[in-house]
Amino acid sequence: MLGRKERLFAQWCGCVEGKSILLLQVIAMQEVLQHLQRRSSSLAAGDLRRMLQALSREQDIWQAAGACERPFPQFVALIETLCELGYLSKKDGRTLEVTPAGRVAFERWGVALSPPLSTPCPHCAIGPAPLPELQKHFTQIAQHRPPVAQEFEQGFLTADSVIRRVAWLDRCGDLAQKELVLLGDDDLLSIALALTGRPAKIVVFEIDARLVDFLNEHARRAGWPLTAYQHDLRQPLPHEFLERFDVFVTDPLETVEGFLLFVEQGLSALKPGAGQAGYFGLTKIEAAPEKWRLFEQKLLGQNALFISDVVRDFGFYENWAYLVETTSQQSVVFSQAPDRPWYRSTFFRIETLRDFQPPRCRSLGEEVDIYYDHDSIIKPRR
Repeated sequence: MLGRKERLFAQWCGCVEGKSILLLQVIAMQEVLQHLQRRSSSLAAGDLRRMLQALSREQDIWQAAGACERPFPQFVALIETLCELGYLSKKDGRTLEVTPAGRVAFERWGVALSPPLSTPCPHCAIGPAPLPELQKHFTQIAQHRPPVAQEFEQGFLTADSVIRRVAWLDRCGDLAQKELVLLGDDDLLSIALALTGRPAKIVVFEIDARLVDFLNEHARRAGWPLTAYQHDLRQPLPHEFLERFDVFVTDPLETVEGFLLFVEQGLSALKPGAGQAGYFGLTKIEAAPEKWRLFEQKLLGQNALFISDVVRDFGFYENWAYLVETTSQQSVVFSQAPDRPWYRSTFFRIETLRDFQPPRCRSLGEEVDIYYDHDSIIKPRR
């Protein structure tokens, strides 16, 4: 049975202030989790937050069950428990409503109650529908970005691709009230994320000092919770940034060393346990199927996580200035510039399990080539 404190919480929540209410709610969440674990031993705190997130956005009980991304028996147990606590009320046969006490509890538990930024695309039901106002504001800022630098193999996403990523993170519950870390950001995704006003914190590690200055200047002017640091990812992240984030995002290099380096750095920054998420793009243009298999084996074999989403051709990239110069070295067939974006990537989402422990990253010397291999479209200048 649940404790008396939890059953009376709805009566107390309006009378307790400050630290006391926070302490009471943290205890209540642990009690809820322990109660649910007696019915499903595999359930972790991160799983509970994911299901609560679905409940905060879907009033229809069937739609919430479909959106929670956890087994149906776990969802049933959660509904029954929250109704007993007075955190949910049943309005009719299939409509649930978060009560005032439930809203307070959800917020204190780190569960965002904000509505989705975007609905699913009406045509494919996979990608998010457009967000024209957000894209307009983002484009106004991004047009003043520093030019791409070949030395860092830069090439950035189209504006609509950036906004799709923002909407996808929001749809997956990885935006509102979350602390995010970005490993490299020539796409300026951090700015688009900040424009939503939803993340609690955004930290960027970027090797290009021009981009670091650009991001920090706009963050300072707008008052965003965004900070960028110049950092070479061949070195581990500073100790104070390890094991503290909810979400990482990166567009890794696609050499074997480069991909594993970027993604492992992202994993090292995540909090231990279940429910943290990572996002990365991966192409077939510069990564052969054998590489995909190797990457998946390394990720799944060495870390307690699973691949939750794989969305094909989710991101398209602007044609970069030095494209023809480098591709024409491989074949004269590609001596004329493309007339529209063609370079595209698949978008992956991974999620941690309850046994997840962030890896410790190794240092790589500058002699290790993380930028180029036999699959690279860009060849190093000699």
